[in-house]
Amino acid sequence: NYLESLGKDKSALHTPKTHLKYYGQFFDNITTIVIKWLNIEDIYQFRHIANSIAGWGTIFLSGLLAAFLAGYRAGFLTLLLFLVSSRFLGHTWNNLKDIPFALGYIATIYFIFLFIKKLPKLSMKHAHLLILGLAFTFGIRAGGILLICFLFLFVGLFLVSNYINGQKWVTHKTVLYSFLTILIISVLGYSLGLVLWPFGLEDPLKNPWLSYKAMVQFPTTLRQIFEGSVYWSDQFPWYYLLKYMVISIPTIVMAGLLAFAVFTNRLFKSQQWIFIFFLGFSFLFPLFFIILGNSNVYGAWRHVTFIYPPLVILSALGYDWIIKNIQSKKLKIALFVIFLVLCVHPAKFIIKNHPYEYLYFNEWIGGIKGAYGNYETDYYFHTIREASGWLQDHIEKTNLLKEDKIKVASNFPVSWLFRQSQGEISTQYIKYYSRGNYDWDFAIIANAYIHPFQLKNNIWPPENTIHTIDINGVPVCAILERKTKEDYQGYLALKKNNYDQALFLLNKAIKTDPGNESVYINLSRAFRKSGDINAAKNYLNKCLEIYPEYEVANYLLAKIHQMEGETDKAIELFTKNLQNNYKHFPSYVGLAMAYFDTGEDHLAVKSLKKCIGINPGYKPALIALGNYYKSQGNNDLAKKYLNYAEKL
Repeated sequence: NYLESLGKDKSALHTPKTHLKYYGQFFDNITTIVIKWLNIEDIYQFRHIANSIAGWGTIFLSGLLAAFLAGYRAGFLTLLLFLVSSRFLGHTWNNLKDIPFALGYIATIYFIFLFIKKLPKLSMKHAHLLILGLAFTFGIRAGGILLICFLFLFVGLFLVSNYINGQKWVTHKTVLYSFLTILIISVLGYSLGLVLWPFGLEDPLKNPWLSYKAMVQFPTTLRQIFEGSVYWSDQFPWYYLLKYMVISIPTIVMAGLLAFAVFTNRLFKSQQWIFIFFLGFSFLFPLFFIILGNSNVYGAWRHVTFIYPPLVILSALGYDWIIKNIQSKKLKIALFVIFLVLCVHPAKFIIKNHPYEYLYFNEWIGGIKGAYGNYETDYYFHTIREASGWLQDHIEKTNLLKEDKIKVASNFPVSWLFRQSQGEISTQYIKYYSRGNYDWDFAIIANAYIHPFQLKNNIWPPENTIHTIDINGVPVCAILERKTKEDYQGYLALKKNNYDQALFLLNKAIKTDPGNESVYINLSRAFRKSGDINAAKNYLNKCLEIYPEYEVANYLLAKIHQMEGETDKAIELFTKNLQNNYKHFPSYVGLAMAYFDTGEDHLAVKSLKKCIGINPGYKPALIALGNYYKSQGNNDLAKKYLNYAEKL
């Protein structure tokens, strides 16, 4: 709309939740133009196809780059390694952000090499390709500007290397001419990359820089499983990316990379050594820049998908060097057998589990079974599509559509997947751990955001599961059939302060569905309101038996202890909550109130300020801090916090 209205429609610039304005839209807008031009109805399917084309383009260009460096055998080995790169293949169908960027990244590096190889001559063909590569990559993410830096660095090092080696063509004139040329190429690539990017067009100099800073420290954070614990993505250990790459990149690829590392010294004696160095730099520099910069990353190593093609090429070069230098026929046969054996594990996973290739874990972690409950699996919710199809078939086969309108819930938006049945099936998004508070008949629940304790102890999928989507015997998505709506009716009664009715309904519901956390929470609230504190604590403890780190249960239990004067127990539970989830903001306020009760005002203020430092708009913390300063006679500070809270 921004482009069609020539910038009058600014809706593309207002994305406070998704932050999509910071992404360049070169690939997306080209895809959208084709969709509108060809009147394509299933836009999502076509976007997947376009992304797949980008993925295979990445593989093809990687093969060409490997052939440029070491011949066609290296190029062929690169293609083979990609064919067993399960995660990359999975992303080529589903990841519409990182795969196009990976295409632009490897294409531009290849074009830089071709351009440099011709120096001191200027190849207009390669210059044009380089402009397009820079524009495409920068037009997808502001991080593409890194390639402009690479261009200047690589050209500079190439000129210095040739000058040291006594190449007489390296003169002041050729150096000046070369840098002037790449400056023009960079400006044109940068400018062309802005053409389809609304946010970039608004301020071509300032906004790409703002976007780059946002990409380095992306404002959206998610809670995901890593090494059996739940982390916020901005709190992962420094080795998060490295660990994920080691356990999810096929061993065959990692072995080739190891061979490259072992024989690096010999590989750098080849005529192409400087280009091999450039490629290695293109792989390592972004990785360590992200690690050392403590960037916010999540979803395994998908944010560095763009460095995977250079990694695969380096791996292929390692194998190519071994083949080239092994003279013994028996050793060559042995290497070939080892190569094939190492291909079996990822190839088998790809064939068996399409289209969920991106869920691959290698032998070192025990495959997806070894990773289950220790690492995230379907963080992209891709199994939701298959589950939705199964449920629609199930509803039709059981003639449920003859009755009332079927209500389908999911922990991922599914309205598009049920668009053909909108008159008969309604859909809604729900949070799994609050599922009893919603009205639904069936629920499709992927195992993202399910606590690892429940995954490892077979608490999830719950008892009312009628079908699961399994990957190598591991359930990653479950379809639930509701056995009773008394949990929902009890929740409604609780909201209306009808505690007797709520208790009657919720007690019946918990007998039917004893694994439903939301029923335990609502029972506890109802008993507490009715004055039965012991029963309230009892149901919270039962909830914690099936979910020991559930913040809601621990928080409510802490509040009861606080109410009973057991401040030490309350402080212990509030602190435990914040250790498990430093963004559980009610616990900061609860902890502060407990410290106020014990006379430790400085600790209370510290807790409230920490909360506001993380979430400046958390109203209860602002009010609590304002009231504290008011009680101390500090009216200026009190007004500051209370007035700000009132404006929210």
